[in-house]
Amino acid sequence: MRKTLLIAAAMILIGPGALRGGSPPEPADRAGASILTVPAQTEAAVQLLSGIHSQVSHVGDPVTAELLKPVYVNGRVALPTGSVIGGRITRIRPAGRMRRPAEMVLRFDRITLPDGQEEPCSAGLSALDSPLPKTVELDSEGYLRGSRSISWKRLAGGFFGLGTFAFAEAQLASTAALGAALPIGGGAVLGYTFLFPRGNEVHVPPDTHLRIRLHQPVTVRVAW
Repeated sequence: MRKTLLIAAAMILIGPGALRGGSPPEPADRAGASILTVPAQTEAAVQLLSGIHSQVSHVGDPVTAELLKPVYVNGRVALPTGSVIGGRITRIRPAGRMRRPAEMVLRFDRITLPDGQEEPCSAGLSALDSPLPKTVELDSEGYLRGSRSISWKRLAGGFFGLGTFAFAEAQLASTAALGAALPIGGGAVLGYTFLFPRGNEVHVPPDTHLRIRLHQPVTVRVAW
């Protein structure tokens, strides 16, 4: 009789869940959570929050963008609108003479969801959605570059300026005193400046709409 009473008391303390063979309930903050994985090569529409310029920015400067549209996995929202994607400038090559364009590379390495959850990621630019000046291009590797397009108006202006300088030099050189004062390579330097100008810089202002592509999967825990 005493043994029976002890067993009954133990069963009461353990609870009815043990009689059914069930497990204790999960904590309340994890009860409705699900694990979703956004696959690699997924593209997302974002808005750049920090402007960049190849003459002003530096390698290592932070870059921040905000997700404009949610990213779905199996019909569920994995990355909500308003998620913040952070990264850095990893390469800058300023524009140079002979129309060599500037070059910049952005890499994103973390994403912060609206609920504060932060996860590592690896992503780069895949497209420029906002209309930008024709002086900026994005190649297939996600590199921002100044365009190589030639402005014939600018080139014609260069020839005109060079011709004007040559005429002025000839007029000044007609007198011995002024001719001796003219730098020997002045015409060559000015011609080089006019005919072989610097290439286009890369300038992407804030609020520009871009698309990024994930290089690796991103796993998040969602409760919605």
